Amino acid sequence: MNEQKYPQLERLHILRTEALCSIRDRAFDGLQLFLTNYSDGIVSGCKLHTTKTSITLGKGMILHNNFLYLINDEMSVDYSPTEEYVMLKLIFIPEIMTENFLQRNVEITLSSNMNVADNEIELCRFKLKKSALLRTNYTDFFDRVTEFDTVNTVNVLYAAPFQSTLSPEITFDFAKTAKYFELDFEDYNFCQAALSGKIISAEQIAFYIEHRLKIELPNKKNQTLYDNLCLILNEIISGKRLEFSTKGRKRREILLD
Repeated sequence: MNEQKYPQLERLHILRTEALCSIRDRAFDGLQLFLTNYSDGIVSGCKLHTTKTSITLGKGMILHNNFLYLINDEMSVDYSPTEEYVMLKLIFIPEIMTENFLQRNVEITLSSNMNVADNEIELCRFKLKKSALLRTNYTDFFDRVTEFDTVNTVNVLYAAPFQSTLSPEITFDFAKTAKYFELDFEDYNFCQAALSGKIISAEQIAFYIEHRLKIELPNKKNQTLYDNLCLILNEIISGKRLEFSTKGRKRREILLD
């Protein structure tokens, strides 16, 4: 028998150890059970925004080594122009055991080392010129990998079943552009899924790319997926743009005596 016990939080009730353990299990273990077989990466939130001197990681959730980290407070770090690529990393500090808590801390740092260690995850990369502003807004889908002064999140891992994948913002932007052009059946289905704003697994994206371009991908890494989505989007854009008009629609009129 699998017991399902819910603690009754009533006034004047004494919270016994069993009830407190139940609260703990449902608050922490429940979410992690939901993410069973998920890869490392961002689960939700963790948006980046910049000022003239700093870059900030917003609130969110990140899965790492089967542990779900809650980013409850924004974290910022100052940056300066180096005209070389630097990477914003989230570092997972070794756990600390105290009498009452198991403590797992995280911190962010900018590093010129473009390799990611086992206790790190990439949040973005960029190359900034002197007197330039670092931006997180993009003019189009292809602008995301502009070399200078642009926050590049293509290689940021998002948690998905079995393998990390692209940001849902990236696949959404692909579909947001493609929907204004004539699409074949495969394009339509992929764009419909992408426009939901939900995370699409690397396997799904790779399946679409391989069938659309009739190729076999060497790997399913984020950069490979993005580069090939660029090829597809260029093909779609070179086709016929759809014309949206009100022609043929009946206009409602109100007649007054």
